[in-house]
Amino acid sequence: MSIEPVYKNPENPASFGGVNALYRALDNRVKTKDIKQWLETKESYTLHKPARRRFKRNRVLVGGIEEQFQADLLDLQSLSQYNNGYKYLLTCIEVFSKYAWAIPLRDKKSKSILKAFEKIFRERKPLSLQTDKGTEFKNKAVQTYFKKMNVHFLQLIMKQKRVSSNVSIEP
Repeated sequence: MSIEPVYKNPENPASFGGVNALYRALDNRVKTKDIKQWLETKESYTLHKPARRRFKRNRVLVGGIEEQFQADLLDLQSLSQYNNGYKYLLTCIEVFSKYAWAIPLRDKKSKSILKAFEKIFRERKPLSLQTDKGTEFKNKAVQTYFKKMNVHFLQLIMKQKRVSSNVSIEP
């Protein structure tokens, strides 16, 4: 039996519903796994699907405020036409208080990254900074600045492709 006629019929109580509603409407003739896969291809389902609030996170233990920051660079190139030409967003989070910065960047050259960190460190300076393996954080100018500011630099090494997997820290 096809899922689409049931899903798109507004007279059916399961129309535009979730996995369980469709499963019941189809009288258990289609596996829930198949319904989930089919729904994931439908924009009307994924667009309004509530965000998952609880997911596994790796614990980071810190002793106090400004002990460790975590930073990453978000790629927003596809949205630059709507953001005055800003293509990247440097995000930085103070781990203990969860205070966060988001600094827009037009490029990810060392000069831009350096200016963004200078702006953050004028406000607050960490003992250590943790990032992913991005080369934008490993360049000479940025590393020299971290040493000058006495900030210990750590990089996250992913053991698997998923973020929720095992990770280790490389000094």
